Amino acid sequence: MRIFRLFFYAASISILSGCATNILQPFSSSAKTYDELYLRGVFTWWEADPKYKLQKIQGERYATTIKLIADGQPYDFKFSDADWSPGLNCGYLDKDNDQMVTLDQAVSSACDTSEQSFKFIPSETTIYEFSIDFSDPALPAVMIEKIN
Repeated sequence: MRIFRLFFYAASISILSGCATNILQPFSSSAKTYDELYLRGVFTWWEADPKYKLQKIQGERYATTIKLIADGQPYDFKFSDADWSPGLNCGYLDKDNDQMVTLDQAVSSACDTSEQSFKFIPSETTIYEFSIDFSDPALPAVMIEKIN
């Protein structure tokens, strides 16, 4: 009976430690899948709309296009996966330098954000390409370009 209790105790510890190991593992950068990101913002009601899923363009640059109306109001947006996962929730890095995105000028992003949405005011009603470049994963670059 004593051997059975020792076996049962050892098995229980083994199972519990295995569960704890899985629960407590930190988010790994190798688990990041940038091809699962979406352009999310006021124009998508902040949902992960399949129309705005990012596509790999070249290297570590991902992009999608959207038609925006130039009504003088800023469009708030971010890049994120469907679950707003840590490390895949990309907003501005520095409010003063990166929040307002200007056409054809890269700004810096941080991908562990919660409330730091970019802002963009289109100068004309047309199609724009929104991109994020992870060539430097510690400092992704965000850019908006007009598509002719």
